[in-house]
Amino acid sequence: MKKRLLILLVTACMMAVLPLIAVKEIPFQSHTDTPKAPVISSGVFRIADTKSGKIISVEDKEFCIGAVACEMPPSFEKEALKAQCIACYTHFCRLREQNGKESDFSANLSEGEVYMNREQLKNKWGSLYEESFKAVETAVNEVFGKVLTDSTDGTLIDAAYHAISSGQTENAKDIFGTEDRHLQAVSSAGDVNVSGYLSSKEVSADRFREVMRKQGISLSGEADTWLNNLQKTPSGAVLSVQVGGQSLTGPQMRTLFDLRSAAFDSLFDGKKFIFTVYGYGHGVGMSQYGAQCMAKQGASCTEILQHYYSHCNITER
Repeated sequence: MKKRLLILLVTACMMAVLPLIAVKEIPFQSHTDTPKAPVISSGVFRIADTKSGKIISVEDKEFCIGAVACEMPPSFEKEALKAQCIACYTHFCRLREQNGKESDFSANLSEGEVYMNREQLKNKWGSLYEESFKAVETAVNEVFGKVLTDSTDGTLIDAAYHAISSGQTENAKDIFGTEDRHLQAVSSAGDVNVSGYLSSKEVSADRFREVMRKQGISLSGEADTWLNNLQKTPSGAVLSVQVGGQSLTGPQMRTLFDLRSAAFDSLFDGKKFIFTVYGYGHGVGMSQYGAQCMAKQGASCTEILQHYYSHCNITER
């Protein structure tokens, strides 16, 4: 009898312990309690703020919202905003992959360069903050994680973009000096009709001489002989110009005289140089206002990106 009671007692103890062992080895997981994926570094951009000297970490999606809001008006068509999101996410993911340092890239975040946080956007948009933020956030949510990759090897492309072209985008080789099959010249005819396409800059002869003196270029004789022989790309950007017998590039002239682009004409009216400037930005890759024009005509973000970037696919990151 005692032996039988002992067996029953041992059996009862084993029945009590087995469920605990099972629970320990195979944890219970409900559909609402799925483990979160591990956080990896590629989900955060580490940005070196050139003004504060600090490295600011921003999660990818939050960065995309702030970057798109920094680059495009929230009133732009959703398809244009989506195209901008994919282009800028590609651009900065590529920088992140190539850098491999303490930070992924540098920017003056304190002044809202490249990316603006929510407080900066509130100051920028004021009473329109809620609706503006929603417009950008909605567009980003629809394409977040998508990037532009090379159609052959799947690597991220250099997805350059600018505000307004001269009516046709530039070949990367003419502006950046390096051939890039993804960044070829294409038509962007809608740009010529947008506000800000045409601008002008007046520079006095004395100011022109002083700027060139700082570049080591000595000017003599009549001012109307100082600048000549403009050589242009097929899209209109100045490749080179002779100043006082020395050659300068269009981008150099743009920087020296704070021109909106390197696509310009110039004349001297007897007292001053007048630069007539076409477009805004370096002119390579996607034109942001060109994208808006295409979106208004019914183009999807995919069609916009396929127009401005060649030999690439839109893939999930």
